[in-house]
Amino acid sequence: MRMRKKKNLVPRMDRCGAFLIRDPYDHQGHWRDLMPQAREIRLELGCGKGRFTAGTAAAEPDVLFIAVERVPDAMVVAMERCVNAGLTNVYFIDANADQLPYFFAPGEVSRIYINFCDPWPSNRHAKRRLTHGNFLRLYRQVLCEGGQIHFKTDNQPLFEFSVEELPQFGFTLSEVTRNLHENGPVGVMTDYEAKFYELGQPINRCVATMVPWEEPFPTDRKTLKNRWLDTFAADVPEDALGKHVLAEGNYLWHIFSWELVPHLSGDEARQALREATGEKYLFYYEYPPEGTPLARPITPEELTALPTDQGAIFGSDWYVVDKDFNWTYVQTHEEECGPYFCRRPEPEIH
Repeated sequence: MRMRKKKNLVPRMDRCGAFLIRDPYDHQGHWRDLMPQAREIRLELGCGKGRFTAGTAAAEPDVLFIAVERVPDAMVVAMERCVNAGLTNVYFIDANADQLPYFFAPGEVSRIYINFCDPWPSNRHAKRRLTHGNFLRLYRQVLCEGGQIHFKTDNQPLFEFSVEELPQFGFTLSEVTRNLHENGPVGVMTDYEAKFYELGQPINRCVATMVPWEEPFPTDRKTLKNRWLDTFAADVPEDALGKHVLAEGNYLWHIFSWELVPHLSGDEARQALREATGEKYLFYYEYPPEGTPLARPITPEELTALPTDQGAIFGSDWYVVDKDFNWTYVQTHEEECGPYFCRRPEPEIH
């Protein structure tokens, strides 16, 4: 539901200006300067109108809270709540969650709250869910060892997705419940949560604790495809991706042949591969040679020996990436197409 535009939004925001961090990039590694006595720093992603923000900050005045919200009309209500409550341990950022590693230094955050985020129910929009692996990788960059994610939602499919996704990215689950308030109200509620509680709608909640973890290289076709596209086609419009890449008869590398993303080709691509660093992995999205694994580590010597004339084997393309998917190289089966080299696009700094 779209929120109505608040009257006098700009002057109201100005009156709460002391709570708004306008340059969060400049605070990376220095958030404690705002509150030197804080015992820890916590984030709330999507604070809405701030009922949970104000209530939690008031209950723990020795914790520094940073609330992230993209809707100014909601944020101003949250800020006014905190001003009226006389709080001095909470600040606000107008930003997207994908910017967190640019705002916070590694290990600077102790806890992240995710309350009633957009469920993005369509499978093709799964990567937008705040509990998707793409976001969990980002949270790992800012959370301290043993840091936690506290997650609440009324959406059952999103919760089931989340309790399956979190352990796959180095988080152990605890306090898992599918009816948090079954025996009466528990903890500070958000505005949505209070309405759901009055309606008798069950609330799901879990705590995810970050543990030491190294992400394994994917070995199944679906995971490889999704991660490759999530990384290198992240900025491609969905209609173009569907038409030129995902439709039957197309290939992943069509993001390059259709000029959907910046890339190198031909000799420039080959030279970029020779200069590329990192542990290299080879995978075939379709038609791997008989007896060959779908994905495997590959040495520079093995890479040099790979055949580059694939025209006789329709669809037998091979892809190379580094373990963290910072770059990719593609040898296609079509003589006039490729090879291609592409680096992970840098996130846009807002």
